Amino acid sequence: MASSSSVKLGFHQLALQLELSDPTSNNKTRCSTAALPVPTTQKVVSVRGREIRLKTQTQALVDLLHHCAENRSVRETKAVHGHVLKSNFVDKDLVVLLNHVVHAYSKCSDFRAAREVFDEMPQRNVFTWTVMIVGSTERGFYHDGYEYFCEMRDCGIWPDAFAFSAILQLCIGLNCVDFGKMVHAHVVIRGFASHVFVNTSLLNMYMKLGDVEDSCKVFSTMTEHNEVSWNAVISGFTSTGHYVEAFNYFIAMKKSGFTPNMYTFISVLKAVGKLGDGNKCKEVHKCVSQLDMESNVLVGTALIDMYSNCGDLSNAISIFDMNFANCKVNMPWNAMISGYSQCGCSHEAVKVFVKMCENNVKSDVYTYCSVFNAIADLKNLKFSREAHGMVLKSGYDFMVLSVNNAIADAYSKCGSLEDVCMVFDRMGERDVVSWTTMLTAYSQRLEWEEALVIFCRMKKEGSTPNQFTFSSVFVACASLCFLEFGRQVHGLLFKAGRVGCLNEAFKFIHNMPIEPNDMVWQTLLGACRVHGNVELGEIAAKKILSIRPEYSATYVLLSNTYMETGSFRDGISLRNIMKERGVKKEPGCSWVSVDGEVHKFYAGDQHHPQKDQIYHMLEELKRKIKAMGYVPDMRHVLEDGD
Repeated sequence: MASSSSVKLGFHQLALQLELSDPTSNNKTRCSTAALPVPTTQKVVSVRGREIRLKTQTQALVDLLHHCAENRSVRETKAVHGHVLKSNFVDKDLVVLLNHVVHAYSKCSDFRAAREVFDEMPQRNVFTWTVMIVGSTERGFYHDGYEYFCEMRDCGIWPDAFAFSAILQLCIGLNCVDFGKMVHAHVVIRGFASHVFVNTSLLNMYMKLGDVEDSCKVFSTMTEHNEVSWNAVISGFTSTGHYVEAFNYFIAMKKSGFTPNMYTFISVLKAVGKLGDGNKCKEVHKCVSQLDMESNVLVGTALIDMYSNCGDLSNAISIFDMNFANCKVNMPWNAMISGYSQCGCSHEAVKVFVKMCENNVKSDVYTYCSVFNAIADLKNLKFSREAHGMVLKSGYDFMVLSVNNAIADAYSKCGSLEDVCMVFDRMGERDVVSWTTMLTAYSQRLEWEEALVIFCRMKKEGSTPNQFTFSSVFVACASLCFLEFGRQVHGLLFKAGRVGCLNEAFKFIHNMPIEPNDMVWQTLLGACRVHGNVELGEIAAKKILSIRPEYSATYVLLSNTYMETGSFRDGISLRNIMKERGVKKEPGCSWVSVDGEVHKFYAGDQHHPQKDQIYHMLEELKRKIKAMGYVPDMRHVLEDGD
């Protein structure tokens, strides 16, 4: 051992301390102390007639390197590494120690140092290669990981169970199921087909790469299952959208005698929430309660999400109030805010956020995204600015794109174009959502030319438009009657409706590089009604109803198109079909914010407490505009759908 290092053993506590010189210091000695687990490499000494098993220096250093890795301490890793290099270890022990040095550097996120140690190692074994494959995969260097696998095979070293597991994780990173199947073949050839650990990695790989059938085959042929394999298959079904199968395997897991754990519940609760099946929700919830896991933060959050997705806010609120009303972790709060927001209870969502702040619970990205979604629904500019101020203080607005987008969308929905522009201009990065929000904000202010300028900037900066972008630009071109401009925007858009170029519009939509959504078809249907094109209107309506069969505006638009072109029988027939299918026209709604309180008004509303004053004012306004010579154009007013 180097003169600067010594081993001290206190028999009264049987703990080992290594005083190591730090190669980064100026000949100063620093002490690294680790509480070591039970040794696996020991020697026996006799003290006062008693045999005491002591760790060898190699095992002590291995344990110390584990301590460095767990605590992500690069400095201590370098100290131990320096000690190893200065000491004269036999080749076998040196390989073991350098393996753990590489592992420690990798876990400390200094993968460059790990590579340097690996490259200088005179000998390597399967552990060495596995550490490099795992380290490469964890950092997204998937092709490097693949190269390490190939080099390992070229050196004549076959993977063990842990190496196979690491390589299968690498397949997921490479998004290559063919490579995974090749590794699967090696698993069978090398005799690991009955190994539960390897099989669990296999079924997880197939699930993550979307090959549900092969994943199920692996699971069904396993001679032994454990909680991890059950969780892997349930999680896989949930992540691939096979929610019924996830629930069925959860039931099968219980019948097989296995007790669900936190990870099981997180997956199956998400699955049944997506199904929206109240009975399944209650069945899983009952199991959670029986295992006394309702107060677990992750499980409780998943329960709140599940009930919110099912529209059962009462149960979601009950779980939150009983378990998390004073919780200092933000996940249950986020779930409650999101739950209120997605159920249309935006006022309540904001109230929960306010209470969360009063309880000094720290907000995060998910909090702000949900809150701004709720504020956007309320269209309350005062709330938007107050919440934005909180985000500015937290620093999230500069760092997180999703928060920036949510803020911009809220300002857009509140009609504040100036605030949208401010947020947009300060964004460090932008995506298609950012550009589309900006474009839509200009369109809502009827600034169509500026909207098209934004679209041109978007294309110039290399952002690919999506279906919502196309919808907004399509409307802008139509509003400006810019047929030529629409044709010139990279061949992607053209103006249609208001100059009657409906056949060109249909051809453009049909050839769009992405699947047109219902908004695009709805725009075409509106243009067909204006220009009396029943044939294209029917095509557009069918497309919309295949996506949103309950959308009442489609029935009303097409019915009015029939009637305005003289096909009264078809128009009435469509209204009857609408009634038979239980589709009801949504009443018109508008709102205004007064002193922070949002007032909603519906067509023919008789429930507002100030309805008498409101209707009196409306009559007064109608009288005044008529006196000014205003005559309403009733040609394109929709017929009532009732």
